[in-house]
Amino acid sequence: MRRFLTTIFCCISLLSAGTAFAEPVKCLAKVTKLSNKQIISLAEQGYDIARRGVDFAEVVLDKEQVNAFVYKGHPVKIIIEDLDQYVKKVKAAQNKIDAYYTYATMEKQLKAWAEKYPEICVLESVGKSHEDRDIWALKISDNPNKNEPEPAALIMGAHHAREWPSIEVPMATAKLLLTEYASNEEIKTLVDNREVWIVPMVNPDGVVFSMEKSKYWRKNRRNNGGSYGVDPNRNYGYQWGVSGSSSSPSSDTYKGPAPFSEPETQTMKKLVEREKFQGSISFHTYSELILYPFSYAYNVDNPDRKVFVQMANDMARFNKYSVKNSADLYPAAGECDDFMYGENKMLSFTFELCSTFIPAATQIPVFNELNVPAVIYLIDKVGTYGLVTPAGRDELIESLNLESARRAIVDNVNLFAGEGNVAMRNEVLKQLEKISQRTAELVCEDLRKGDSTSWQSIKGTPQAGLAISFIRNRVLFENAHEKDLYREDLIEEIKNS
Repeated sequence: MRRFLTTIFCCISLLSAGTAFAEPVKCLAKVTKLSNKQIISLAEQGYDIARRGVDFAEVVLDKEQVNAFVYKGHPVKIIIEDLDQYVKKVKAAQNKIDAYYTYATMEKQLKAWAEKYPEICVLESVGKSHEDRDIWALKISDNPNKNEPEPAALIMGAHHAREWPSIEVPMATAKLLLTEYASNEEIKTLVDNREVWIVPMVNPDGVVFSMEKSKYWRKNRRNNGGSYGVDPNRNYGYQWGVSGSSSSPSSDTYKGPAPFSEPETQTMKKLVEREKFQGSISFHTYSELILYPFSYAYNVDNPDRKVFVQMANDMARFNKYSVKNSADLYPAAGECDDFMYGENKMLSFTFELCSTFIPAATQIPVFNELNVPAVIYLIDKVGTYGLVTPAGRDELIESLNLESARRAIVDNVNLFAGEGNVAMRNEVLKQLEKISQRTAELVCEDLRKGDSTSWQSIKGTPQAGLAISFIRNRVLFENAHEKDLYREDLIEEIKNS
């Protein structure tokens, strides 16, 4: 919205009190009359861009930076005049019922869950932060102490310290999976057939600093010698430093001295490489967006874009968020999702929660209710779409039960029917053939016992034509070589199917 210059100068004057402090007072400001090229340039210069539109950006600025934009003819509207005071007010308004998780309360809750539900979860410190805090990960599965060949999902919060809601959704997801397991058949099936890892606080030092000091802080707490912090979400190694990050240690988007220089990102790298996930969500604030790779540059080929777009649009039905390719905001390199997908072929997404960095704590149930179902969706779909991407390892397919195999067939045949990209079609068909072979193996096992229930299920699935042909061929071949393996009426039914 346009403002007169007098309004702009009044807004600037609100920041003048910060001059007496060592650190300048920072505001959140909407800068308008910006071209796309200028917004990208701001990201390249290391500006902390919270949100953008066609011709504007909401940016974290100090007084001098506001003055500079005004001088260049860009109208500025102050959204939050003092971000540290904003954090302090949110913190002060909390109570025993409505409150954000702190590091201490998160740790206490995770340990309590691990003690109460040992049959379906285990708590592990997967690494240490700069200030020697544990980076906690809660694994939820039916045999949590075993590394089973099951599709796996990684749910992360708090790469950025000030984004307190990003801790809440992972914690709420964990609570749902644990507390509903005994009474909700759908949740039980999901937990029994997946491995879910939840890391609610990737950057614990930054969160503690933000909460205890009431600071609008983004980075971790590395001592740079004269300044503090590296932006963890600019420190991942894939295409590190090529765009949208800063080389200045004082910048909010400082990429660090080297890829994976930070213990927090090293921890996530080791966990990802160890567990070989099929999909992930990294939670942030704000903008009400669902983002998918790649982030480091425009128009980068994403071979699995069709799957990403389908899943993102499906998840957006729960929270009504907008779906975008990450680079469409502005290119930014060293980002978590680019590493997860670019290096590890995971179906990796970023959720930008809410319409401000830290809503009032009374809003926690609201944004949890919108977003936890989307997380459940991703955990489910890493076992269907995740099997036909490069992260869909053969051992996962070989361990599928019948219903999991059937649902994987349905999802992928529906999505890729008529696929025009020959390379993609061939890759998907190769994986679908393996899933259909596994389906045939399971159905034939039941048929040899005289049980036709699984056969009827697959026969009634229109997308399972390939599996049905494998079942038919297998039954007829085995019957030709060994009589009485199958009932005659079933042989006739299968022969004519």
